[in-house]
Amino acid sequence: MEGQDLHPSDAPDEDDGISGVIPTASVANSGPEVDSNDNDSAIDMFSRPSSTQSVRTSIYDFVEEHGRTYHNFHSGKYLIPNDALEKDRLELQNHIWKGFLDVGCGTGTWAIEFAIQYPSAHVTGTDLSPIQPNYVPANCVFEIDDAEEEWLFTEPFDYIHGRTLMNCFKDISTVFASVFKALAPGGHFEMQDGCMPFRSADGTLDNTTLLDWCHKTLEGSARVGRRWVDPRNYKTIMEAVGFVDVVETRLKWPLNTWPRDKKLKELGMWVREDMMEILSAVKKVFIAGLGWSVDDADAFVERAKADLMNRNIHGWVDIVVVYGRKPGTL
Repeated sequence: MEGQDLHPSDAPDEDDGISGVIPTASVANSGPEVDSNDNDSAIDMFSRPSSTQSVRTSIYDFVEEHGRTYHNFHSGKYLIPNDALEKDRLELQNHIWKGFLDVGCGTGTWAIEFAIQYPSAHVTGTDLSPIQPNYVPANCVFEIDDAEEEWLFTEPFDYIHGRTLMNCFKDISTVFASVFKALAPGGHFEMQDGCMPFRSADGTLDNTTLLDWCHKTLEGSARVGRRWVDPRNYKTIMEAVGFVDVVETRLKWPLNTWPRDKKLKELGMWVREDMMEILSAVKKVFIAGLGWSVDDADAFVERAKADLMNRNIHGWVDIVVVYGRKPGTL
């Protein structure tokens, strides 16, 4: 089961050798110890990186808006770009989310790594955008597909995986129901997602553009009919569609390198770099959803980026990891 380094028993300690995470079960509103040293030289040496259907040529004719490109297959259903910047961000994200269907697979890294680790498995990845590599393991395939439509797979899956899908679907409960139907009896489904808005324990996130970015992103997305789901509801939704033995873990990931703990500091670095790109990637939401001009959206994003880089703002993103089983036996 995926979720390595994501469980409460792995709570970070200076000498435990486990990648740092902050479990929320025991410290719902508190954070780790703040590092008051402004020198992050060891961390900041990191340089930021500037259905089985025929794939028709037209789906590669991406839609260009505001200097970014978006998927052409069912255009407008997913409001995040698919260009080189976004592909870099998705690759970067794989350094954070470590771990046979991968729903919304993005660049396909998770599916490829899973296929390499388990060569006897047949791994399928689906996404709206054809941005996966051409050369993949023999046991790994990618399909351009819309998870909100009827699933046409002819064989059931033993395990279905999804992550960072909170802004992908109009009604995620219908997708969970499709997952349930597509699983073999006894098969498992796992989701991993981040929650908005971000939080802090000491009030340093209050009245910041970064927090306003969260609220404006949620508002703008709702106005264009793509409301972001709250992952803290995943457990309830999974149980409602029929999953049993549902387990949920909640964690906290720092938004930059403000924690004193070295493992959390490194995790914060990766989260910060991911967030620096996603802040810009949702610009379309402000323009299409809130009616802002491109210049106003750009200026707003730059102010939010400045907050993200500010180590005096001790924010975190709540992470939800939840998995459950379809009744029966494999």
